[in-house]
Amino acid sequence: MADTGEQRFQAIVGPHFEALYRAAIRLTRRRQDAEDLVQDVCLRAYSRLTELERVGQPLGWLLHVQYRLFLDAVRRRRRAPFAPMPVDPDAVLSVGEEPAPEDAADGMRLQQSLERAWSHLEREQRALLALHAEGYSLGELEAICGISRNAVSARLHRARARLAKLLKREPADHSLVARTEN
Repeated sequence: MADTGEQRFQAIVGPHFEALYRAAIRLTRRRQDAEDLVQDVCLRAYSRLTELERVGQPLGWLLHVQYRLFLDAVRRRRRAPFAPMPVDPDAVLSVGEEPAPEDAADGMRLQQSLERAWSHLEREQRALLALHAEGYSLGELEAICGISRNAVSARLHRARARLAKLLKREPADHSLVARTEN
């Protein structure tokens, strides 16, 4: 009995679904947007199932498609006549047990500081840092982003430096938005 398209799709994409979702949540910072992005990747993968079956590492192919779809969505939003919706603070995933109140307050301040600094990075910088934080090597990022290893390395360096600069400024003054817009 021959496998149906759905069975073939599940066999190829199923094992990578969680990795796709984790990468999508880091890229988009919103659960709904991440779910939409993963769904778009799955639609693209299903429509190109024969091509995907010939790929040696389907996760790299899927992440490359996801990254390109994310960038396309960013470009569409830039051209949209209205401003994008703000990041939903409830969308950030929390992990762990209940800390002591002081630790929880410190953790919340640190998280808010990091989120403010993170939100002021360029979207491409956030995407690259998120994928690297997910554990992808420079070679894998080269394949995912479709740029040379030297370009990946340089862009990662600039993104880290920008994030460090934003985080350094953060504790002294919470008016990060005013500073970075000038």
